[in-house]
Amino acid sequence: MNVKAGLVFFLSCCCLYPVLGQRAYFPKTTRYDLQAGAYLSSGDRTPFWLRANQFGIVPTTTPAATFRLGISSDYGKPVIDSGTIRQKKFDWGYGVDLVANVAGNTKILLPEAYVKARYGRIEFYAGRRRNVVGLMDTTLTSGSFAWSGNALPIPVIQIGTQGFVSVPLTRDFLAIHAFYNHGWFDNNRIVRNTYLHQKVLYGRMGKPGSKLKLYAGINHQVQWAGYSDQISPDFTNNGYLPRSLKNYWFVVTSHRNPNKIDTTLPSFEENRVGNHLGTVDLALEADLGSLNLFMYRQSIYDDGSLFYLTNIRDGLNGIRLRNTRPEKAFVSIHEALFEFLYTKHQGGATFLISNPAKRGRDNYFNHSQYVDGWLYGNRTIGTPFMTPGRDVRAGLPKGAIGNNRVSLLHFGLSGTIGRVEWLGKLSYSSNIGTYNEPYYNNPRQWSTLFSLMAPVSLGGLGDFQINASFANDYGGLLYDSAGGYVGIRKIISSR
Repeated sequence: MNVKAGLVFFLSCCCLYPVLGQRAYFPKTTRYDLQAGAYLSSGDRTPFWLRANQFGIVPTTTPAATFRLGISSDYGKPVIDSGTIRQKKFDWGYGVDLVANVAGNTKILLPEAYVKARYGRIEFYAGRRRNVVGLMDTTLTSGSFAWSGNALPIPVIQIGTQGFVSVPLTRDFLAIHAFYNHGWFDNNRIVRNTYLHQKVLYGRMGKPGSKLKLYAGINHQVQWAGYSDQISPDFTNNGYLPRSLKNYWFVVTSHRNPNKIDTTLPSFEENRVGNHLGTVDLALEADLGSLNLFMYRQSIYDDGSLFYLTNIRDGLNGIRLRNTRPEKAFVSIHEALFEFLYTKHQGGATFLISNPAKRGRDNYFNHSQYVDGWLYGNRTIGTPFMTPGRDVRAGLPKGAIGNNRVSLLHFGLSGTIGRVEWLGKLSYSSNIGTYNEPYYNNPRQWSTLFSLMAPVSLGGLGDFQINASFANDYGGLLYDSAGGYVGIRKIISSR
């Protein structure tokens, strides 16, 4: 964790100190999570589905050993008092997760280190915390487009709702989920001291127990500020990118043509300050008796193309079926998922800023100023199928995001065999690089995963989980690799 993130964590602890010693009136549990395991593959590359969407904690090369220790305390659980469910108005919690990976050398990671507090359903937290953004399935998905959980969490200060919160006077028929934060990118980049601005707003129509629920919303992420002496001087003021309070207002509001208001801005800022991206999401959830149906669509925006619908064919589409009444059969299926991701159009091959109908070549997750791309810790922040140039085969064009024109078919399935939980993923993609540096041979790629989790009892040591996964990559985009993970996990909860 960098110095600023550590300062955020320390100050948050200090602010919450007066309440830490208060008597707990509601059941509160401290959870300890200990894991140890090993990765091995046919080559030195960790297969895609062993490392993708794992919050940046899985090493990219094998053989490797991993050791993980997590400590967390959530909010106190509600209690029933005289038939009424009661919960503390104010509560707090924390989480720390330490990962040590040994692959030639030892690398220490902190994927989580945060404190949080809530008042009613409004929550504040500071530090690093695992999360994903967008309407989609969270278990079997290929990854939410803009914010998938593929990279190490970015340290932020955030305020928002705790899940969906009912809109007053609607009797739970309307609910919203929203948050607003400020974060810090790492400095192992060409553009250093870069900030993150992020906000989301999602709405739900239908009560929590309704047979039919509709969802809609938007997420907005911006890279802004920073310094670099390695990018074109036309894009900066003596190496500095806009970072004043006025510029922050331009970032938050996504103000167009800000240089008409602030004439000190670099000429590049004639459109907007910072690198803006996100998705506009729609979803439908239906109770079909023994099955729950969830359908969703994430439409991509990056430079204004979505406003004019020139890139409307691009986006993530998903259908998930969940078994809500699993039978007590020896073999059962709990969830099935199909997703289709398409990002090849990007508004077309022509970019004319003066003609909205031809404002194409969106170049998702790449940017002329923020040349490091939409990455954190060298991992894509959004869907892992937007491939960093460092991950593709030799001979293919590189770049921060070397491959962002993709069509993907993705399948997922999960269930149980006796007491053993299993999960499978199968992904097939067609990849053509970027408009600026295309892949002329149109490499195809297959990536698979099969995982098992079995509970075991080790006598006086108590209950453990044995985890085993096998993954395989075959195709022209990534290096061929077959490998697996075997690990053991112990979870301890105490009050």
